[in-house]
Amino acid sequence: MKDLITDRTPPVIAAEINTIRHQAGKILLTSAIEIGRRLKEAKDLLPHGEWGKWLKKSVSYSQRTADKLMQLWEEYGTKLLASPDSDGNPNSPPVANLTYSQALILLGIPEEEREEFIAEHDVESMTRVELQQAVKDRDQAIQEKKDLQKDLNLKSSELTQLTTQTRSLEQQVNDYKLKYSAEQEKVTLKQRELEAAKEEVPSARKIAELEKKLKTAETKSSRMTADVQFTIHRDNMIKAYDELLKMLTALDRTDSEMKEKYRETASTIVENMAKTLKVWPPVIRTNLSINTTQSKRS
Repeated sequence: MKDLITDRTPPVIAAEINTIRHQAGKILLTSAIEIGRRLKEAKDLLPHGEWGKWLKKSVSYSQRTADKLMQLWEEYGTKLLASPDSDGNPNSPPVANLTYSQALILLGIPEEEREEFIAEHDVESMTRVELQQAVKDRDQAIQEKKDLQKDLNLKSSELTQLTTQTRSLEQQVNDYKLKYSAEQEKVTLKQRELEAAKEEVPSARKIAELEKKLKTAETKSSRMTADVQFTIHRDNMIKAYDELLKMLTALDRTDSEMKEKYRETASTIVENMAKTLKVWPPVIRTNLSINTTQSKRS
């Protein structure tokens, strides 16, 4: 006879406790939903401004507690009360097996996503702490996804802006090339005029005049070429500097230590460049100039 009696071990006792606690939680949830339904009914019947007074006087609930109970009714009432004998019923909705604590925690998940979450996480067998952590992890994952999408949208916007700037710069370069080509044609024309004038054996005065015009044209062409080249280099420097600042700004949100390292390196480069440009080209000191200076000192 004694062999038929199950041994009382801590695991067996724990299983019994958890089963009773789960059943009690389901009963508590059903009761809370029924109370929430009646609270909603009473609120709809009471005149404006009488709700809080009625709660305190008639049922001793705070408005916060009443709101939570009515929310349980609105979120779970229809599904749970429609299947009261949900235990072991494969057709019952996933929320039918929730306890009161689990149902409260899952209010933080939208109704259209709740059943999928319950199915994916085996909520029925989770403790309150485990379920809270799972909901927290879900919210964090959603937020990280939103942040990633935000960064992708920002990158896309920056890429579009960069493409527009590049096209604008290319158009400027083409315009400068056209101007440069026109000036080159003028110089070529002046050279031809000078050659033609020399073949006609003109006077020294006329030749000097033509040479002066040619020199003026060549100087203007040289300045135009320098202006085109300087503009291109200047715009490239400004563009590269702007892109560097954008990169540092974006990096500051994800890796401030790496951002600071890049910023210091870039700052050193800019300082060295500025120092170099204070006098350019640098003065070339030959052996002759050094010897002359030393002789004067002697």
